[in-house]
Amino acid sequence: MTTLKEELARHINEIESYLTTSNGIGIVLLKDDFTIMDCNLGFMRLFNPRQKPVGDPLSRYIELDGADLRSGREMKLPCSRQSRNSGIVYCFVIETDNGCILFCERQLLTESYALEQMGAMNDELINLQREFVKKSHLQEKLKLELDERISELEAALKRIKTLEGLIAICMYCKKIRNEQESWEHLEKYIIEHTDAYFSHSICPDCFEEHYPEFPEK
Repeated sequence: MTTLKEELARHINEIESYLTTSNGIGIVLLKDDFTIMDCNLGFMRLFNPRQKPVGDPLSRYIELDGADLRSGREMKLPCSRQSRNSGIVYCFVIETDNGCILFCERQLLTESYALEQMGAMNDELINLQREFVKKSHLQEKLKLELDERISELEAALKRIKTLEGLIAICMYCKKIRNEQESWEHLEKYIIEHTDAYFSHSICPDCFEEHYPEFPEK
C-alpha cells in the first residue's frame, strides 16, 4: 500500500504545474531581503497587482512588522494597506539557498479585523469632517472680509466726484452751464461736482491792477 508522500513524490511534476497555475493558493519566491523574484497566478489573483510584482518588496502586500517568516510555522498576517486589500493572510515559508518560498492564502474578513478597519475609517472620516469645517470657517471669514472691503470701496467711490466730458464755459464771465441749462459761477460748479474747495486770494497782477496805491513788497 502506497503512502500519500510516495504518491506526491510520484506526481511531483503535475503538482508543480497545479501550484504554479492555481488560483487558490498564492506562492511567491523571495530573496533574503523579502524582495519578490517571482510569483504564481494565485498570488496575482490574491492581491491583483497591475503587473507581475517582480522587484516589489513583500511588505507592499503583507504587513511584516515583527513577523519571523523563517520560523517554519504557519502565521496569520494582515494585508498591507498599500495593497488596498483587507483581511488576514495565512502564510507558510520554506527556506531556499538564496531566500525563501512563501505560501499564502487569504482568510475571510474576521469580525475583529472588520471592526478595527471600521474604527480606522471612522477616525479618518472624523478628521476629514474637521478639516472641512475648518476650511468652511476660513472661507466664511474670507468672504466676510471681502464683502467688507467691497463695501468700503463702494463707499469710497460714492465720495469721489470727478469732472469729465465737455463743459460749457462762458468766454467772458467764465460761468459754467450746468445740467439744468442754467449758468453758475465757476467756484460753485466745481464745489458741487468735486471734493475741492476754494480759498480766495489775489495774484500779483490783479493786486497791481486793483490796488495801485499799495506798492507790492
